[in-house]
Amino acid sequence: MIAVVRRVFRNRLVRAFSTGLTLTTAGVSVYFLHRNDYSLSSIGAVRFARAGIAVGRIATDYKWSLHGLDPDSKEYSTTMKQLHSRGAEKLLALARANGGVFIKVGQHIASLQYLLPDEYIKTLSVLHSRAPESKLDEVKRVVEESLNVPSCDDLFEFLDERPKGAASLAQVYEAKLIDTGERVAVKVQHPKVKPHSLIDIATMEFFVNIVDRLFPDFRLMWLVDEVKRNLPKELDFLNEADNADRVRRMFAHLPYLKIPKIYRKYCSDRVLTMEFCDGFQIDDIRAIEEHNFDKHDICQKIGTLFSEMIFVNGYIHCDPHPGNVLVNKNSEGELDIVLLDHGLYATLQDDFRINYTKLWLALLKPDRDLIKRYASKMGVGELYGLFACIVTARSWKAVTGGIDRVTFDSQEQQEIGEYAASLVPQISQVLERVPSNMLLILKTNDLIRSIEHRMGTLNRQDSFLQMSRCCVRSVFQYRLSKTRSWIKKALVASAMYYQLARIVLFQYILIVAEWIHRSKTAVGFA
Repeated sequence: MIAVVRRVFRNRLVRAFSTGLTLTTAGVSVYFLHRNDYSLSSIGAVRFARAGIAVGRIATDYKWSLHGLDPDSKEYSTTMKQLHSRGAEKLLALARANGGVFIKVGQHIASLQYLLPDEYIKTLSVLHSRAPESKLDEVKRVVEESLNVPSCDDLFEFLDERPKGAASLAQVYEAKLIDTGERVAVKVQHPKVKPHSLIDIATMEFFVNIVDRLFPDFRLMWLVDEVKRNLPKELDFLNEADNADRVRRMFAHLPYLKIPKIYRKYCSDRVLTMEFCDGFQIDDIRAIEEHNFDKHDICQKIGTLFSEMIFVNGYIHCDPHPGNVLVNKNSEGELDIVLLDHGLYATLQDDFRINYTKLWLALLKPDRDLIKRYASKMGVGELYGLFACIVTARSWKAVTGGIDRVTFDSQEQQEIGEYAASLVPQISQVLERVPSNMLLILKTNDLIRSIEHRMGTLNRQDSFLQMSRCCVRSVFQYRLSKTRSWIKKALVASAMYYQLARIVLFQYILIVAEWIHRSKTAVGFA
């Protein structure tokens, strides 16, 4: 009875506190915007108030619902999961209401699998495919203003009325050029994204500072810092055009990689016109099976592409989600990988790239002392073990036992999810300590793992083996660049080819093992 009374009192207190915070936020929003010279006509006050109400409700829910509960009790664990679910739904509603930058941040949160509670990942992941759309007349106005033409009809013989895709910052239309008759994709920035971006970032920073004070263990400023640093680049489509051309040149040796051609004449900072490339999303398993794509071939090629980006070239695509990676067959029936959305790339410094490469080689051995050494060089200190688990998305038991030898199963996956939920403060510390580019690498790792998981190719470790090759090449080529003696160069090259040969041998062993397993299954022995 006492517990019931306490719960009723707590709920009333939460409602009273939330109401007070809502009224306070409305007042603070006017003051905050006036102080920063933002115009109320831009509806910034409404957006600020929405964010304040959502953050206030989430914060008070956590504070009061967990008050007096034993952190080691089952009730605490159950309550925390419920809080995560409610908090995620409130953030989703906020992102949909405010759009633009808020959706971008929601997508980023959803991509941090194994790093944040599963409830947030699952709830916010819908933002990858269900971003709000701008109206066609608004889109045409952006094109006409940006390209300085009286009408879109002067540029396009045909412009589809429905977008092929809508994202957080822009949406894409199929069109046909009047001049050449070529089929193109026209990416148009949402009309209100750029005007709202400054106030939205300021709003996030304001409320994250409040959350950091209320919950010292949950450090989220790294997320705001990343958005502040990267958003201006993503809002400049001419920068995206430059990136696309650079990547096309950089990976010209990969014949299967398709980067859409850019039509510079029809581009501006808010409009990007490029070659239209057909294809299926890389996670569309039904289409991949219906068109008889080789799943292992896809995983090997994806593994090679992103591993070369990280370990060899140090130039990384910053938004590697399935919607930006398409698969198709070219005129010769060979596999093409189409890479889209080149708005943001990160350049890795050589010392960071080599230390990260050496960390992976230490994880492959496995060598605990080397893991600690190279993880510490990346700034994580005593949290090197947790960092190793984050990088590999494996348990510490699997890391120390050898991630290439310990099979990943559903039990380990469940353990990782449970530990991630209980270690959010420590994970926040790791993410705050590591270089900002590490977050982009983690997103890439998650994409590759999710693709292999959906395709059922984990047993062959296709992308893992390609990554191992790139790690070996990266470290030994770096050593070669620092060696002047021809004798030493020959020794280093011999060591490199020896390591690469071991990887090839391991790959054939896995292929044979899979063939034996399938043979047994076919005759009913497995």
